[in-house]
Amino acid sequence: MGSVSHPPHFDGDNYAAWKAKMKSFLWALDDRVWLAVEEGWEPPTVEETKGEGQSSVTISMLKPRKVWSEDERNSSTFNQRALNALFTAVSPEQFNYISKCSTAKEAWDILEVTHEGNSTVKESKLQNLITQFENIKMLDDESFSDFYAKLSVIVNGCHNLGDSIPEHRVVKKILRSLPSRFHAKRTAIEESKDLNTYKLEQLIGSLQTYESDFTEVKKGKNVAFKVNNEKVNEDSFENLT
Repeated sequence: MGSVSHPPHFDGDNYAAWKAKMKSFLWALDDRVWLAVEEGWEPPTVEETKGEGQSSVTISMLKPRKVWSEDERNSSTFNQRALNALFTAVSPEQFNYISKCSTAKEAWDILEVTHEGNSTVKESKLQNLITQFENIKMLDDESFSDFYAKLSVIVNGCHNLGDSIPEHRVVKKILRSLPSRFHAKRTAIEESKDLNTYKLEQLIGSLQTYESDFTEVKKGKNVAFKVNNEKVNEDSFENLT
C-alpha cells in the first residue's frame, strides 16, 4: 500500500509504475502540489524601466522575496513540496539527474525523458503497446485473472505514455480474446449488454464468476467419471473372480 508520508522509492526500475504512484502521492499532498509539477512554477518578477524618454527600456527582474504576495509565497511552497518529494523518492543514482533542478516540473520532465525517451521514442513504445493490445489472446489453459493481469500491463503502459485506451475498447477486446470455453457467456453478454456503456469492472466480475462455476462443474464431472470408472473396474474384477 502507498504511504501518505513517504514517497514511493525509485531506483531506476519499472519507471511506469513509479510514475503512477508518484503522481498519486503528490496529488494526495495537495492538488496544487501536483499542479506545480504539471504546469510548472517560475519565480515572480517585476517590470522595471531603465533610462528616460525614447531611450528607456522595460526589463523583467526577479521580485525580491520579502515583497512576495501571499499567493506567490504559496505557489513557491507547493513547488518546493513537490521538488522535495521527488528528491526524497529517488535513489542517489537517479538524484544525479535532477540534483540541480529548482522546479518540480523540471525534475519530473528530466526523469520522464530519461526513462521514457523523447516524443519519438515514446511514440515508438506506444505503437508497440498498441500492437500488443491488438494481438493478445487468452490461452486455452490460462486463467482469466492471469490474462487480465497481462492485458492491464499493456493498458496501463499506454496510459502512462499519454494515450489512454477507452474503457469500451478494453471491454470489447476482452470479449474478442476469450477462448472457446467462454463462448456461451460471451454470447450472452454481447446479446444483452450495450458494450459501449458496459462497465469493465462488471465484465471482470461476471467472467470470474463464470470461470469459477465452470471449473467447479468440470471438476464435479471429472470426479463422477472417476467414480464410475472405478465402479466399472470393480465390477469387471468381481466378474472375473
